[in-house]
Amino acid sequence: MPDHVPEAAPRRRSYVSRWKHPELVHGGYVVVPTAFLQLYARLQPYPLTSGEALFVLHLMEFKWDDEAPFPGYKTLAARMGISDKMARRHAQSLETKKYLRRQMRTGQTNLFDLTPLFDALKEAEAAAPPRKRGKPQPSPAKVSSPGSESAL
Repeated sequence: MPDHVPEAAPRRRSYVSRWKHPELVHGGYVVVPTAFLQLYARLQPYPLTSGEALFVLHLMEFKWDDEAPFPGYKTLAARMGISDKMARRHAQSLETKKYLRRQMRTGQTNLFDLTPLFDALKEAEAAAPPRKRGKPQPSPAKVSSPGSESAL
């Protein structure tokens, strides 16, 4: 048995190493709170659809500070692989759910104010049971005991 045990190489935890190829982040990246990913589909009284959540993430690509982003619908639609009409529907639905305020501007693109969504997420986070970082907690109904059929 050897006297010396080699040390494990340190883990690379940078956002670049997580995506493996540095070239993937050269064009920028979007910071997404885990709370958004874990809570958007459970917001009350109106959960977000996955399409609406992706629309929000694309809006966030244009949010560089605390001001409202203002990308065009054609740009959002092209990046999402959907029609301009569908991009407008996502915005309208988020507005109907009171998670988005659009400010129409003559001769310019709309401003998209996501403050209501951020406020709803903050409330949902405060009401949510504590979670272990990075791992969603199973619901009690889905937890099975060892040896039960559902554990297979």
